[in-house]
Amino acid sequence: MKVANYRSLLLGCGPRATEHADVYRDIPNMEMVACCDLIEERREEFRETYGIPEGYEDYETALAKVQPDVVHAVTQPARRAWEVECAADAGVKAIVVEKPMAVMPSEIVALDEIQQRTGIEIIVNCQRRYFPPFQDGTIGEIVREKLGDVYFVRASAKGNSMSMGPHMMDLLMLFLDEAQPESVWAMGYDIVDEDYQAWHRSPERLLAEYWFPNDLRVIFDCDADCLGTPGEESFWMHQHYDFLGSKGRLYLTQNKGYWYQTEGMAEPVHGESSWDVFGWGGQRDFTAAVADALDGIRPHLNRFEVGKAVFNALIGAQQSIYEGCRIHYPHTFTDEQWTQLREQMKTDMAARDDSR
Repeated sequence: MKVANYRSLLLGCGPRATEHADVYRDIPNMEMVACCDLIEERREEFRETYGIPEGYEDYETALAKVQPDVVHAVTQPARRAWEVECAADAGVKAIVVEKPMAVMPSEIVALDEIQQRTGIEIIVNCQRRYFPPFQDGTIGEIVREKLGDVYFVRASAKGNSMSMGPHMMDLLMLFLDEAQPESVWAMGYDIVDEDYQAWHRSPERLLAEYWFPNDLRVIFDCDADCLGTPGEESFWMHQHYDFLGSKGRLYLTQNKGYWYQTEGMAEPVHGESSWDVFGWGGQRDFTAAVADALDGIRPHLNRFEVGKAVFNALIGAQQSIYEGCRIHYPHTFTDEQWTQLREQMKTDMAARDDSR
């Protein structure tokens, strides 16, 4: 069967877009034919750097003239539903969006409606699923087949639950064979509305206890002051997991490898997991898998259903903070409650600062 050649449009030429564009040189059945950015100098420099034929200022104009099969929306999560709906209306087959897929409860509902109505593939760029030790089942197999009954997981990342949280929850669900939490009890405080956090809006400090099937407990920590990965120098690489089972333990970090040890093993087994080793190839394989999904070869590992489950798990923790109790899924959090939570946290911050 002849594989189709898919033409792609990149929306947003900021620093994060470099990896999206660079991997196209190693994907024979996909071509990036145009890029779009409001800043002309940045757009033209990006276009020349990556040999992209066309550049546009306006997104809708670019969609109409280029008629791409695939769009990469490498933008802040401010107008995600609009970006996806414009693409769907233009006949785009698949859109890759940066994480988080959504920030407010209504946004995931809107994306779900667009996907159901138009059939567009919505894929969230949590590319770590395509790192070899994660994609080929190595970590998942250790968790499910070697540790016995897994009863506790600690997951920790610096950055709030809408910055590193989506990556951490996404991999957690992958390692647990796509299991989803049944309930959550969380606490959180502090709101920052500047710079990066102005777009990735979530309590800056969030600590949640999740109940997964079979009474598996997960302590999920997203906090600039969390322990993170001991000895890690890069803020963005502070992400690790500790799995405890009845027959063994697995300790996994983003940049400092992993190890596991089970009953009868004199020494732990060590493996590689670093971003420097797997980051570029993971993005390439993630992107190539978009074409595979459109060709019907296999579903994308980061398809909409997966991203939706990740978002709902994370936003449920915010509902728990709002209600001050353990909540059961599916969550019922609303935009109005989400806004009220942020305003209350801002009030609490101001009162705390005034008392010092």
